[in-house]
Amino acid sequence: MNLREYTPEDHPMLTTWWKAHGFPQLPQAILPKFGLIAEHEGKAVVAAWLYMDNSVGVCMLEWLTTNPETPAKFVPTAIRVLVDFMWERANAMDYGVMLTTCRQPALARIYEKNGFQRTDDGVIHLLRCRPPQ
Repeated sequence: MNLREYTPEDHPMLTTWWKAHGFPQLPQAILPKFGLIAEHEGKAVVAAWLYMDNSVGVCMLEWLTTNPETPAKFVPTAIRVLVDFMWERANAMDYGVMLTTCRQPALARIYEKNGFQRTDDGVIHLLRCRPPQ
């Protein structure tokens, strides 16, 4: 499994992933600079971003999505590799708490196997954006 940084050129590919999973397209403007894509044999399989608070050591792992064409057996490993790398990077920058949200029970179980603790259920994401100028 290889990791690489997200680039704006990846956005159209990821838009197809979000749509395939029933999520709306996310505006590129809301994605933080620290985004990673996990690849298996040169093919992108998982992507996620890390928001990093500028006042306390808390970061938020968000918008994790998977390539809908990826065989299910590769997904948990790809998520673990990506999340572990983000956790190590965050810790190196003195972020000692990582939050995340999801609506899929299977993803919640993967997160829990990777050290996250469940704190809430039934979360709904809401977004308000300034219109493009």
